Amino acid sequence: MNTCDYIIDTLYLNGIDTYFVVTGGSIVPFINAVSLNPKVKYYCFQHEQSAAMAAEGYYRSCGKVACVCVTSGPGVQNILNGVCGCWYDSVPAFFITGQVNTKEDLSNFKSKPRQSGFQEMPVARMFEEVTKKSVHVSELGQLEDVLKELLTELKTPRYGPVLMDLPVNLQMTMIEDVEPFEVVPHLHRGTTPYDLSSYIHKSKRPVVIFGHGVKLAGAEKEAMEFIEKTELPFTVSWGAFDICATDHPLRIGSLGVYGDRVANYAIQNADLVISIGSRLDSRQIGGSGPMFSVHSKRIMVDIDTEEINKMSEKGVEIDLGIVSDAKNFFKNVIMHSCAALVQYGNFARWTQKINEWKQKYSEEKSREGDSAVYDHLDGFFKSLPDDCIVVPDIGGNLVWTMQCAVLKDGQKLFTNFSNASMGCALPIAIGAAIGTGKKVYCIAGDGGFQMNIQELLTVKKYDLPIEITILNNSGYGIIKQFQDSYFNSNYVATSKSDVFGDEIDFVKIAEAYGVKTLQDIPIPETQKIYPKLEFGNSLENMTPYIDFEKDMIVPVPPKKNLGWN
Repeated sequence: MNTCDYIIDTLYLNGIDTYFVVTGGSIVPFINAVSLNPKVKYYCFQHEQSAAMAAEGYYRSCGKVACVCVTSGPGVQNILNGVCGCWYDSVPAFFITGQVNTKEDLSNFKSKPRQSGFQEMPVARMFEEVTKKSVHVSELGQLEDVLKELLTELKTPRYGPVLMDLPVNLQMTMIEDVEPFEVVPHLHRGTTPYDLSSYIHKSKRPVVIFGHGVKLAGAEKEAMEFIEKTELPFTVSWGAFDICATDHPLRIGSLGVYGDRVANYAIQNADLVISIGSRLDSRQIGGSGPMFSVHSKRIMVDIDTEEINKMSEKGVEIDLGIVSDAKNFFKNVIMHSCAALVQYGNFARWTQKINEWKQKYSEEKSREGDSAVYDHLDGFFKSLPDDCIVVPDIGGNLVWTMQCAVLKDGQKLFTNFSNASMGCALPIAIGAAIGTGKKVYCIAGDGGFQMNIQELLTVKKYDLPIEITILNNSGYGIIKQFQDSYFNSNYVATSKSDVFGDEIDFVKIAEAYGVKTLQDIPIPETQKIYPKLEFGNSLENMTPYIDFEKDMIVPVPPKKNLGWN
């Protein structure tokens, strides 16, 4: 059989039946084979970066892996941003990159020219640091082993992207004595019971943190069963924001730099923090690790040992580190510990205190100045239909969205949180729409939207159910606020005059592509993001500063003057 057919059929047996492609000379044979295979489907994008980002939205929405196919040289270079997005948010995706004819490969030369074949580059080596495995196929005899290795990595937690660099002449070759196959990796998730009862027994003020790892493990149901059985109050990272309805009575909110004051108060006043599936990065714990929840015992559950190990280097000591995926953790705890947890746990006074903070320090009460964007988003979330998906972009629009989001069970909200690439929302929304067929609401800023604006054509071409809202504050608002804090409001490279010149009519641009579901919402240039944690402060001390210390249980570090130190 043809090499491409062998690869496509093998990927199909492993659950990959959807391809996001941008063609080019070194990938034409493979895409041609995809088009002729009745078991799979393909979608053409306008830019390789967008195709890579769409693979993330596809997986996040439906739990299936997409294959992204691009050509050599510039085509490969353009996927780096999207590959990094998958890598840092632990999203699996399969990338196939075309490469020059093996006869032109640099490995054939004793001399060391920069390039031999047209659009040649050392793809596998360049992507080693941002994939679980990146392999160049130099001969057909490698192919079966390479596919087994890549698919095993793809299916084994901690998840992430894999890449196969495939020379064009090998794509056009027949391969013998092989059959497509399925890979079933051995997933060792641990069997040791995790007894948390001794920690719970000694605790009066526990808080659980749920992170994206809960969703990656498919453990949302188990997470909420854990909460219902133990009645522990919980907060969520943005990666786990849609794990349940936002009005769950034990849900405190989101912690972190742009989180909710009350969630930060709870974390800082806790005497026990149980983090499950969150890597506790600086956007969650703040810029000063030693100031994070200093009066608590800390339990951290993560699939990756290194994420636990790094915490002590950041000044956060972990009292109990558990290397496990979230689903296995919950299974063990619910089976072996929950009865003891319920027996010991009585946190009515603690949850009452949290509810008092909610009443007194809700974000609506602490907003200052312009509230136009908050007012708009409050109405936006009230009007959403059930079972829809919201995909914000990166920048001020993301923070405003997360601070205002009110979700029902079944509604989803996600984007690329860790690599945080401006312009990712539209491609991710496209992937989500393709993956589910559900209504997808894309929220972008006027700055980031232009970075992948060409994918309006993809929305139109495939008649995707995507509505786009642009929160237009005429510049890069989140960076302008940073310039306010540290650079005397010198808005270099962030204001409308520097970045855009004359006003852009996004509605007309969308209509030119044939898209009539775009709204351009004017936002005052002075609109700020509040609350916000400035660098060097503890999580309690968010700006705008308010008087809250008298209501805290433990001492509060002094507020710092603004400054990067």
